[in-house]
Amino acid sequence: MLTVALVVLAASPVVGDVAPDFTVKDVDGRELTLSKLVERGPVVVAFFPKAFTPG
Repeated sequence: MLTVALVVLAASPVVGDVAPDFTVKDVDGRELTLSKLVERGPVVVAFFPKAFTPG
């Protein structure tokens, strides 16, 4: 269990880290890629742990 916790902590970003490029689908099924969005201007990336999950 401790090993898993250390891996998660080591992988956690801190303020100022550059986000890795990634692609996701929006609610309409269109793909959005971070690097393409940044070309159009500043981007804010926010993550909501457990969003839309039960419990």
